[in-house]
Amino acid sequence: MTELPVIHFDCLHFYGDRPCKPNKELGVFCGNCSYYEKDESITEEFPPVPAAVPHDLTDRYTKIIIVKLDAAGDVLRTTSILPSLKEKFTDSNITWITKERSYELLKDNDMIDEIYFTTDELSHVFNNEFDIAINLDSGTESCQIMNLITSKYYYGYTIVNGKPYPVNTAANEWYLMGVNDAVKKANKKSYHKIIHEICCLEYEGSEPYIYLTPENRRHAAELGKQHGIDKFNSYILINLGGGSRWQYKKWTSAGYINLADILSEKYPDTVIGIIAGDEDREFYSDISAELKLLKRDNIVFWGTENSMEDFICIVSLANEVFTSDSLCFHIATALGKYTVVIVGPTSNTELDVFGNGKVVYSEKVDCLCCYLNTCPKTINCMNTLEADEISGLFGANR
Repeated sequence: MTELPVIHFDCLHFYGDRPCKPNKELGVFCGNCSYYEKDESITEEFPPVPAAVPHDLTDRYTKIIIVKLDAAGDVLRTTSILPSLKEKFTDSNITWITKERSYELLKDNDMIDEIYFTTDELSHVFNNEFDIAINLDSGTESCQIMNLITSKYYYGYTIVNGKPYPVNTAANEWYLMGVNDAVKKANKKSYHKIIHEICCLEYEGSEPYIYLTPENRRHAAELGKQHGIDKFNSYILINLGGGSRWQYKKWTSAGYINLADILSEKYPDTVIGIIAGDEDREFYSDISAELKLLKRDNIVFWGTENSMEDFICIVSLANEVFTSDSLCFHIATALGKYTVVIVGPTSNTELDVFGNGKVVYSEKVDCLCCYLNTCPKTINCMNTLEADEISGLFGANR
């Protein structure tokens, strides 16, 4: 288990769920930091983080509760823990607390018995007694919910003196990655392995999962027919989205345009779908305008205002998916799609395509996994990725 270094939990700059300003801007951490300021509102000591205690409940009915709120992609990728829990605790009931936006991603998962939203009346949940409580997010809201749960075993994070805090030593490593960018950058483990370790579970390659109901499949077929997907032999979906939090989480507009141009010309029997989320509406509009000038009937435009259900169905139709580290990536891998994901400011080692795709990142820069919202560099992690090379990962050439 990872031991925590010197951490000034009572510092005004320390949040517990993200790097502080001195860490983000100057690279310093508590042990070598001269910016410590005592938070006078904290009067209690922070207790030592207790040792992790493996659960020993396999011979009985087990009540498990998971707290995972947002973002939606994080919620979905966390479902990789469900097969491991169900294998170890065969006679179990799993409750999941989340936010409404993620409901469509979880509602048909037969390994989840009950789903609640943070907006629900949860007193009956907090008055219940569970065997295992899991909170894999050090966000304050998640930790406050964890603090209200009664359970025999706890894994993940809770609140101590108003700050997110590890429940036990199994959660230390992920906690450090959240508050110290240098530790995050040095990580070589996948997210799926990390969350299993937090819960004292062996990771044996379980994957995230979305179940498509017969109604979902019929709806997907209807959407495909409306857009003429059924007239082509294959379908490559290009997701332009990356959200607004990190400037270079998504590729350059020229990169997307060139890739769609190359693929649509090279594979005339393949339809190239273009899609993005609502946050990337203007980005999508600019790229779509350029692509429409090509006047190719094998490029279709899905827009940016799809419901979560429609978005899942659109991804489900694809044979291959190209995306940034975003919700689309997690949906594609949960549906078992061949997926090529480009990564820059976020961690490429945390991502897994489970042997069915490629995690692509630039080898021409040394600042990957910087987690900077904006980047002042002329040569960066995204403009050093070439459409010619990426196009070779799709179609017959792969």
